[in-house]
Amino acid sequence: MPTLIIPVEIQHREIHAASILALEALRQNWTVYLGQKQQIFPFIKFFPKSFWYLKSIVPGETDNLKKIKKYGHIISTLDIEGLILSNGDFGVHKRYSDLSLSLADRIFFWGKISHYEPVLKCFPSIKSKAFLSGSPVVDAWNIEKNKKITKSNGNQKSILISVNFARADKRLQKIRKEYEAFYSGIKKKSENSIDNYNILELEYELKDKSFEIFKNIIPKIAKEFQSYKIIVRPHPEENKKFWINYLKNYKNIKVNNSKTTSDQLLNCDIFIHFNSTMSIQSNFFNKTTIMYNTIKDIKLNSVISPITQNVSILCDSEIKLFEIIKNHEKIKYEYESDINNYIEINNNENCNGNSEKIMKNLDDYHKGLPLKEDLNDYTNSLNAFLDFLNYHFKYFAMFSIGIASFLLVFLKKKYRRFSWRYVIGKKKWSRLTKQKFTTILKQVSLDENFIDNVNIKKHYSGFFKLTKK
Repeated sequence: MPTLIIPVEIQHREIHAASILALEALRQNWTVYLGQKQQIFPFIKFFPKSFWYLKSIVPGETDNLKKIKKYGHIISTLDIEGLILSNGDFGVHKRYSDLSLSLADRIFFWGKISHYEPVLKCFPSIKSKAFLSGSPVVDAWNIEKNKKITKSNGNQKSILISVNFARADKRLQKIRKEYEAFYSGIKKKSENSIDNYNILELEYELKDKSFEIFKNIIPKIAKEFQSYKIIVRPHPEENKKFWINYLKNYKNIKVNNSKTTSDQLLNCDIFIHFNSTMSIQSNFFNKTTIMYNTIKDIKLNSVISPITQNVSILCDSEIKLFEIIKNHEKIKYEYESDINNYIEINNNENCNGNSEKIMKNLDDYHKGLPLKEDLNDYTNSLNAFLDFLNYHFKYFAMFSIGIASFLLVFLKKKYRRFSWRYVIGKKKWSRLTKQKFTTILKQVSLDENFIDNVNIKKHYSGFFKLTKK
């Protein structure tokens, strides 16, 4: 019986799609381990020889990829940021490198124009192991759309505003940039002489300016459209308390990022964003999708993703924004774009066609392997527990040295990024009980009775082992 391991990073963004893929694997009689990355990675050498389904293979994580390969595992990946938020080749090189791609056995893609073609253009040698599968994330959208989540606010019109400005947080901006540059493999001067670090600097400058624009426009929207319910959704890495305090005097505004993106989008009439991948999902749900950007600087605008712009109504003034909101039902149909250009949509009977394609691909690959895998699970052994303690001790030690680097500046270059990793790690994963996880499995399965035939065991580290009864 083959094994699939699914490490998840940001719970609310990835858990539903990961669960759909897990259920499809179970239907094909695979064993599945699913949990947060830090819950799973300490046990790489103790898992059965497995297929790993990774949410990214960014250049800065090749040490983990090498370790996974060292212990005889197979690596597959579909980048969770696969719609390439940055413009041009820079966005590709932030997510992939020659080394990380060489360590992967199967590479899956969201869509042809948005993902597959840009990556193949930069790395043509991977074509034999590159597959246009579509994403389980889109399967999750499909299932939630078909379950017809009804508006919880009745007939009251609502506006959802995405505030994705973690990069603009001055308290952590410097550390975050160092962290992002390291894990994206960005250096001052890249091999092909393009100054990727300068492009990253432009992206940060762009976020600073757009943050100020949204700080200014959100209160104006609240005043102009007092009959609307306005939901402000901060990115999970963002300082949510800032927005709560900043907008506390507006009774028609609520700051909320605890609900899923599907729940909030299906419950809104209008979605306003700045270069957010949620624009793809909003367009998929047939919502009025507006990208608000009043920046006139050509150089800054050149680093914005063309995809998020192509699926949105572009708005560059306050007057135009208010006009669109007032006439959104009519205007929406004048700006329709073909979402199929950017994502694979498989409308099979169970709405899980992308997950089905991925698992068929992995199952066929497994059947072609010459050797049988080692099915022994040593994750509950004494050695595994000692390694688990050692992993978290090192993690805490790196965090402590990272904090110390603010005083001992000679430690800055090598260790400061670890202080940032701890901060964002706490925001990415909330406690997940077996009961809550079972509820999620039932939410994403159109056949809830199937869940009754699944054994769900929670490991002391926090990940779950799933098998068919």
